[in-house]
Amino acid sequence: MKKISMRVFSVVALLLMLLSSVVSANVGYLGPAATYTEEAAILFFGDTETFVPMKTVPETLAAVKSGEFRYAVVPVENTVGGPVFNYLDGVINDPAFVVVGEVNLPIRQTLMAVPGTVLSDIKTILSHPQGIAQGKDWLRVNLPDAKLIEVSSTAEGARKVAEGGDKSVAAIASPQAAVTYKLAVMAKQIEVTKTNVTRFWIVTSKPFQKFGQMRTILTAQGAAAALPGLLKDLDRAGYTLVSVHDRPAKTLLGEYVYVLEMNGDGRREALGEVIGKNSAKFKLRVLGAFDSK
Repeated sequence: MKKISMRVFSVVALLLMLLSSVVSANVGYLGPAATYTEEAAILFFGDTETFVPMKTVPETLAAVKSGEFRYAVVPVENTVGGPVFNYLDGVINDPAFVVVGEVNLPIRQTLMAVPGTVLSDIKTILSHPQGIAQGKDWLRVNLPDAKLIEVSSTAEGARKVAEGGDKSVAAIASPQAAVTYKLAVMAKQIEVTKTNVTRFWIVTSKPFQKFGQMRTILTAQGAAAALPGLLKDLDRAGYTLVSVHDRPAKTLLGEYVYVLEMNGDGRREALGEVIGKNSAKFKLRVLGAFDSK
């Protein structure tokens, strides 16, 4: 009897150990610390979740797919830089993923360098491609000869500047990044527009999908000629288009994958009717249907 009890205890202990090692964190985001993605994650979830920085968005999505994380926070569009196509493609091209929420985060870009730097010292600037795009007008006027180098995130640029200690290298990142990495602020709010906003999707795997009615994201693969008819049917069903992006379907010229983000009080039954009516012309998938916060 003791042997059986010990065996059961050992099996239970092993299972608990395996579970604790797999579900080690809840929310993955593009790191390092102090990225805009981390800010968006905290804004959406509050401080009740565990947040873990990852090196890249694809690694973050892979961790959701494997079950290591429950959620990934993914930047998908900016008012200045436009859609972040490589991240968008990572979500829409994998049927394992669904979107369960979104965050619209105002973006404030800050130029920062190691303490003691003056503007004339700066010869190189590190930032994410979006950070560079958003600061281009200010840079053209104030640092026209600076070399611009893209890195994986704005915070990664700040981290590299802090670690390097070189006064000739600066970063464009969030105001929080200057605090986190103890850098001197050289210029504030250098973004090209004060209406600069980035939209982030909250992505999870299908077993954790939720349904709401405030926002619906639909992907539709088909010919461009058929798109007006689909949009008209969605409008009749009570949906108002918020944004539309097209991605190459990688099949035929003139065929695309459209990402349609919609608001409205359209009934799910009505959406099902639209999908059924257009199924011969489009390959349709509801990527997300949730209530906005």
